[in-house]
Amino acid sequence: MISWRWMWRFLVTFCLIVGAKLLFDPLIAIQAQPTPNSTPEVVDESSTSESNASESSSLLVGIYRAAPLTIKRGNDWDGIAVDLWQEISRNLDIDYEWKEIKQSEAIARVEDGTVDLAIAAIAKSTDEDRVDFTHSYYTTSIGVAQRPQRSFFQIVKAVISPNFLRITFWLSIIFIILGILVWAFERNQNDQFEKHPAQGIWTGFWWAGVTMTTIGYGDKAPKTIGGRILALIWMLIAMGITASLTASITSVLAVNSPLQTVQFPQELFQLEVGSIPGSESATYLEKEGIQFQSFSAPLEGLQAVKKGDLDLFVYSAAPLRYLNRHSLQRILQVQLTDVRSRRYSFALPEGSELYETLNQQVLQEIDESDWRNLVERYLPTQKS
Repeated sequence: MISWRWMWRFLVTFCLIVGAKLLFDPLIAIQAQPTPNSTPEVVDESSTSESNASESSSLLVGIYRAAPLTIKRGNDWDGIAVDLWQEISRNLDIDYEWKEIKQSEAIARVEDGTVDLAIAAIAKSTDEDRVDFTHSYYTTSIGVAQRPQRSFFQIVKAVISPNFLRITFWLSIIFIILGILVWAFERNQNDQFEKHPAQGIWTGFWWAGVTMTTIGYGDKAPKTIGGRILALIWMLIAMGITASLTASITSVLAVNSPLQTVQFPQELFQLEVGSIPGSESATYLEKEGIQFQSFSAPLEGLQAVKKGDLDLFVYSAAPLRYLNRHSLQRILQVQLTDVRSRRYSFALPEGSELYETLNQQVLQEIDESDWRNLVERYLPTQKS
């Protein structure tokens, strides 16, 4: 006979098993269901899509060295075209990256899609069927660099210019201070420096000037320890002052004196002319039958003119003016000829969606008053 106690235990155990199954099966099923974030493919596709969108929104901007339009300073770029593009890209919230290219290949790189645009492209009619050019933002032409050729009257006029007189005034103040100091040391122990203040200070003034320009004639020389220490310090300082003063005076004379104008190209046949082979300027000289010396860089040609090895150097006026100012302290005169005008623009692929927007922005920027100030910063108006 079956015991009721065993029967009761069986029923309780059976109920517990069934209850546990009913309770835990739904929880297991819920845990087994995939969550939206647990599918790696979905996350990867979303991430890839966002990454591609980010990459596609960044423009590749073609750039090459063409001062003063584009100037490379270490890893950064500066210049008229660079400043213009940076202002436009800020206004339009455009993400971009620089891609350095060759100047001779700029149009080809825009055409084949290597870059999305070139910011210092030279707009030529022969390239109009290959790319689209925006409105030009800067125009230049062939330039001629020459040495100053001044008459006596022009030199006198330059010498009495405010800049020259300002240099002379401050140099005289330095001489007076040094004259007083050396006289204070020498007046009681050196007969070369008179004891009378006016005469002694004038002698000290003379000594300071002679020491700076020639490191002394020997007619006046300090004998005291203080005077000799002062003389040594002044000679060291004077070497630096002489170098900078020579450049400053030369610059003042060059800038403030009107120069003769070259009759271009008629006078070039009788003069020693230089240019860069393959450049637009050289092509023009060859077409006119004008012989010229070849140089590898504009600065080399300008230095040859400065030394007197050349009468004229012919090249694009913009880089000549820039180099003359920043590398030669405006010693030379750069004359614009209005021959072979060169227009700088942004170049984009034909049918680019950015064309109309960029064209409007270029026109808007160059109409602003700040645009002239920007150009003047790189290429100050040359005085005649």
